[in-house]
Formats: sequence, structure tokens, C-alpha cells
Amino acid sequence: MRRHARLAAMLGLAALGASLGALTPGSARAADIVVRASVDREKPHVNESFTYTLRAEGQVRGDPNTAPLEQKFDVLQSTTSTRIQIVNGQAAQVSEWIFQLMPRAAGPVTIPPIEVAGAFSNAVKLDVLPSSDASGAPSDVFMEVEADPTTAYVQSQIVYTMRLFVGIGTGRASITPPEISGGEAIVERLGEDRQYQTSRGGRTFIVHERRYAIFPQKAGMLTVGPATFEAMIMPNRGFSRIQRFRSGTLEIAVNPAVAPPPEFPGAAWLPAKNVTLTESWSEAPEKLAVGVPITRTLTIEAKGLLETQLPPLDVPRTDGIRQYPDQPDLDRESQADGLTARRTERFAVLAQAAGAARLPAVKLPWFDVGAGQWKVAELPARDLVVAPGAPDASAAQAATAPPAPAAATAAAAPERPKKRGIVWPLTSGVLALGWLATAVLWWRARRRRAAAGTQDPVEAAGRDAGARARTQDGRVRKALRAACERNDADAARDLLLEWGAQRFPGAHARSLGALARYCPAALAAAIRGLEADLYGPSPGGWSGAELAAALDARDSAEARDRRGSEDDLLPLYR
Repeated sequence: MRRHARLAAMLGLAALGASLGALTPGSARAADIVVRASVDREKPHVNESFTYTLRAEGQVRGDPNTAPLEQKFDVLQSTTSTRIQIVNGQAAQVSEWIFQLMPRAAGPVTIPPIEVAGAFSNAVKLDVLPSSDASGAPSDVFMEVEADPTTAYVQSQIVYTMRLFVGIGTGRASITPPEISGGEAIVERLGEDRQYQTSRGGRTFIVHERRYAIFPQKAGMLTVGPATFEAMIMPNRGFSRIQRFRSGTLEIAVNPAVAPPPEFPGAAWLPAKNVTLTESWSEAPEKLAVGVPITRTLTIEAKGLLETQLPPLDVPRTDGIRQYPDQPDLDRESQADGLTARRTERFAVLAQAAGAARLPAVKLPWFDVGAGQWKVAELPARDLVVAPGAPDASAAQAATAPPAPAAATAAAAPERPKKRGIVWPLTSGVLALGWLATAVLWWRARRRRAAAGTQDPVEAAGRDAGARARTQDGRVRKALRAACERNDADAARDLLLEWGAQRFPGAHARSLGALARYCPAALAAAIRGLEADLYGPSPGGWSGAELAAALDARDSAEARDRRGSEDDLLPLYR
């Protein structure tokens, strides 16, 4: 019996030990931690932040799990503090986490218990009120937005205006641009912000006005907004708080491109408010003479376009007059009503024959977004009378100068020595020996570097950079050919722009039309064909065969140029 009693006692002790072992150190600490949650007010507005505080008493390591907060609120700021507090003569650690939260929607909402080191806080109930300006009366801060026009064409300009009304003290303010959804778009800020005063509902507000130019890149519905204003609100009484205000959204219908008129079948798509062509000369064109070049400057000015959208001018050829183009200049001007783009092209005009000549008219088709029709900007033809070239002054002087007497010529000529002597042969021999010694020393140094397995660090760095560039270029070209094979127009556009950024780093070719200007004629035509399919009236039927063939032709031409340049460089020694 005693033996059975001892056995039962041992089993009991083992069970007790197992139950004590189940209490891990973490659970023991969690039992000693007390976490309380509180808010500074229980009825915040949608556009107002409130303070949520977690207070933990006990030995705490780590931070609280804030995932439940981020699911229902925008977490604007958070701070942490830890201190030692004396309670009933005993020291206790107190940790606090203070969050600035912004409600996302009106209505009742419950902040669930938050875990801190295994312990959980209490739940907090809130009643989120609608935005303070929902009643129709002006609030301390509100926003208004508008777009012009409300119906646009693909790649045309939309002027988006945002007005922020502030009737209270603010600090640490920031404004974010409007969000774009429903399609791709290029967004450019228009100038600096305007600031002025206005009155609404008997109150005075400071208005901050900001404008953006938006260029949609695809037809369809484009959603613009909301824009966001965030600031520290500083009322006359009470505590400062962070508030976030969002504007409304605007729906804009984007129409596809309109096919060009029959007389201009290959015209570039230029949706603008106005396009003009102007001309200037370095000298009066009436002074044009054979063999004497003068500069002709043609300028495109377009309201409501980016400068990269402006195409090169088609200047017709003229018998007897050659025009040699220079690199174009692109710039823009930002105004309150939008962008004005300019493209300036200069030509060296050189007459080949005297007589009457005619410079044909220069025409540029464009689409008037206001009238909804194609128009043509034109420079009229110019009739010229080319004067004969002036004879060379030295030749004229030689032809008219009297012949010199024979005696004077003989006296003016110095007497030639009868014997050349040995000075020149000795000098030539010394120079030849010096050159030969230099070549031998260079050859030996090169042989030593090759035997030691070393190379010039400058040459090595150049080769490494070139290899990396060729590898990157090869990757993009391989992906581009794959996109052409599967007729993927969107992928081909993105890869072409990436390839253009690598090949022409200083060109800032952000669109297909801008990239085409730096490419050979066949490749430029294929790129414009892709652009016409992406932005034209009937997208979706693009074939990548033409683009792939143009890329292959360009590669072949570059390879021939490289072989030709290598053949031209003959070796120093054979």
C-alpha cells in the first residue's frame, strides 16, 4: 500500500510539473501586463483626425500589432514613449503608443482589441460623423475642382483646376496631385499656385488655386481625382489636430483620334486649340545669291500640346535651291490656360543657279479640338530671283594684275644653292631612328602587359561599361521582337520607349512620336504606324511584322557601318 501511495504521489508531482511547464515565460509576462485603449473624442468627423492611445503597464518588449487599425483608418502619425512609474511604493514600467487616425467613412465603427506582447486592450466604439461641410454651410477648409473641357480627345489637353478654401489657421500643409484612373495620362503642373481672397456664406477665405495639364493617352472614360490636402489645423480654442481633405472626382469622356482628311492621308495626330507657322530669315531672301548661304527659320507654335508631340516639318524640295536642316529646338511655355509648345527648325538655304526660283508652300495639318475638325497651318509659297554669285576676289585680282617684268621676277627670287649638303639627310635619319625606338618600346610594353595578364584600367572600364550597355540593349531588343511576334501593341510601345531612353539618353523621348524623330525613315514609319493603331479610331489590328523588319534593317545597317570602319583602320604593323 505504501508503495502504491508513493507511486501516486510521484505521478501527481509529475502532472503538476507538466502543468507548470505549460506556462511559458511569454504567457507569464502577458498575465502581468495591463493594456488600456482610449480616444480623445468619440464622435470625430470623416475629414478630421482623432487621437488613439494605447497604454501598457508591465514589462513590454516589441510594438503593438496595428493591422486592425490600418484596416479601418488612415494612420497619419504615431509616437512611442516609455517611463518608470512608482505605484504603491513599487516601480512599474509604463509604455504608451499614440496614433493620429483618420476615419474613412461615416457611421458607427469599433476599434477592436489590439495585441501588445500577448495581452489585449479593450475595444473602443466610435460614431463617425459626416464631413463638416456636408450640411452645405462653408466649413473651415474645403476644396473645389473643375476640368476644361469635360469631353476631350485622346492626347489632347485637359486643364484641371483645384481650389482650396482655407478659413482657419493651418500649418505643415501639403497638397497631392489628383489621382488618375481608368486610363493612362501625362500630368504636367501649370505654373505656380495663385493665392487670393474670396467670401463664401459671409466668411472670408484664402483661396489657393493650382492647375494641371492632363493629356489622356487612351480613349474611354478617364477618372480624375481626388486631390488631397493635409494640414495641421490650429483653431482659436482647443487643441491642434491633423486633418485631411479630399476633393471630389471628375469623369471625363475621351474620344478616339479622328482620321485625317483624304488630301493628307499620313498626317500626324495633332489635337490642339490653335497651331500657327511662322518664318524668318537671317537676311532678306531677296538677297539670295548663288553659292551664298542664308538661314531660314520655321517655327511651329501649338496651344494645348506638349512639345514632344510636334512633328518635323515636311519642306518640299525646289529645283536650283537646296535646304540643309539643322537640329530642331523644342520648348514650351506654361500659362494659366494651358501649355504652348514650340518647335523651331533652321535650314541653310543655298542657291545653285541664278534666275527665278520658287519655294513651295509649307503645310501642317492639325485637328481643332474646339471646332472638332481638321485644319491646315500654312506658309504661302515664295517667289525669288537668285542673283549670280560674286566672283572670288583673289581670282579677280590675279586676272586683272599686270604681268611682272622678267628682270624683277628674277631679282626677287632667292638664289638657290648649288649643293644641298648633308644636313637634311642626317636630320631625317635621326628622326627616323627616334620614331623606330619609340615604336619598339611601345611594342615591348604591350607584350609585357599581355604576358602578365594585365590591361589598361581605363580601357577595361570602358569595355565593361560597353558590355553592360550591350547586354541591356540586347535584353530590350529581344523582348521587343517577342512583342512584335505576338502583335502586342501595348508591350511594343513600352519597350520602344525603354529602348529609346537607352539609345538616345538626352532626347527625352517620352512618346512614340518624339522617338520616331531620332530613327531612320523605315523605323520611324513603323513607329508612327504603331502610334496610329494605339491612338487611332480603330485600335486593335496592329501587326508587328513591319516594326520587326525595320529593326532588323537598322541592325544590318549598323553592322555594315561597323565592318566598314574596321576595314578603314589598317594595322600599324603587318
